[in-house]
Amino acid sequence: MASFEDRVTIQRSVEDVFDYFSVTRNHEKISEGNLGVTFTQAPERFEQGSLLHFNIQGFGQVQSVVYEILEFERPLRYLEQQVKGPMKLWIHEHLFIPEGDATVIVDKVEFEPPGGMIGLLVTESRILDSLEDGIFSRNQALKQILEGGG
Repeated sequence: MASFEDRVTIQRSVEDVFDYFSVTRNHEKISEGNLGVTFTQAPERFEQGSLLHFNIQGFGQVQSVVYEILEFERPLRYLEQQVKGPMKLWIHEHLFIPEGDATVIVDKVEFEPPGGMIGLLVTESRILDSLEDGIFSRNQALKQILEGGG
């Protein structure tokens, strides 16, 4: 199983940052443009047990994906797992750590690339590169929106 971890500090309270993350439409705003994240069925706000149906552009094609929010501990963390999609395994833990008036967001992803023919193209290395680019882009958008008033 492969893993990825990243962290960023946002100059807003942990409650503000967590609440922003728990609103479904905000994920479309902060997702890297070329990913084309579009929710097709999801609640307005995340909670434990929520199913998030969305389309995402990746590695040259649009994929239909479903995540389930397995754990939801406002305002400190939530855990989502792919229940339908291209990966053999995809678990993403979002941690929100208060640090004075700021919040450190930690993303921890564990995954197994797809098998078969697609697995020859969508390798662990390519997935890690995509995660690094996507999380960096997301973090820049978060900073602009939550710190810059955008």
